[in-house]
Amino acid sequence: MDTCLTGLILGVSREDEIVVVPGEASPDDLADPQVYCIECGGAGGVELNNYDHHNTPRDLPCACKQAFAVKGGTAGLSKLVEYVALLDVGGPQALKPLSAIPPGQESAVSLSNVFSGMRLAVRDTKEQFLRGIELLRRVLDLGLDPFGPMPELPEWAHYISAKRQEWARKEQVQAEARIFTTKGGLKAGYVCTDFVGAMGALYELGCQVAIAFNLSFGKPPVRKYTIGGNRVRVDGLLSVLNDLEPGWGGPAHGTIIGSPRGGTQLDIDRIIAIVQEEL
Repeated sequence: MDTCLTGLILGVSREDEIVVVPGEASPDDLADPQVYCIECGGAGGVELNNYDHHNTPRDLPCACKQAFAVKGGTAGLSKLVEYVALLDVGGPQALKPLSAIPPGQESAVSLSNVFSGMRLAVRDTKEQFLRGIELLRRVLDLGLDPFGPMPELPEWAHYISAKRQEWARKEQVQAEARIFTTKGGLKAGYVCTDFVGAMGALYELGCQVAIAFNLSFGKPPVRKYTIGGNRVRVDGLLSVLNDLEPGWGGPAHGTIIGSPRGGTQLDIDRIIAIVQEEL
């Protein structure tokens, strides 16, 4: 969602040339201010139109905040940036204290739900980016509160249906989760799944640290770990993990890290042992 909102702020449309890169953009593209590079390197280099906050020791805001600081916008856009930034950095749990969904409407869908459903329903990465921009523009055009319940618009019906099917999968993932306690007394959980909402599912079980292992992530498919902390920094693991396998990284806020973009060869017992010992 951060990538798509950044694209919206920068005025990206279907008429533009859009290239999906599986990793960082080329040095030439990062050095060319005529090329917008969104979450693909050049962290914080907004003067070169590079909008990223990953793999840097700098304490940078997420990409949409960087773009909004440069381009500006309406109060409605500012609130949408606030919503996406909270979600991007803190996950769904960070949104709960600010949720405007009234009691008794817990079955209502949130903006995060609709967006997640879009990603489930649309598999092509470039099309996800464009549909995400269109979805967020619709929120702005209708003057919707991003923190509140979303209307079930006809054009979103397929997305919402996909999301509700995913909720059923979440229950299965939670039943399969392996729970353990770290040396520092943190409740941690692990699951092997391609379920997009795996981290949130583990947090709902009370896990302060979550490990999701996807055996076939992306195109071409690679083995991928995501390790997250619910209001807990996990970036202290990076030195140990990079000694074993260079390429692990994550944004400067430190609450989520991931295995190398080219895939990982570390087995899950090793990962669990490291989390258990170091956190």
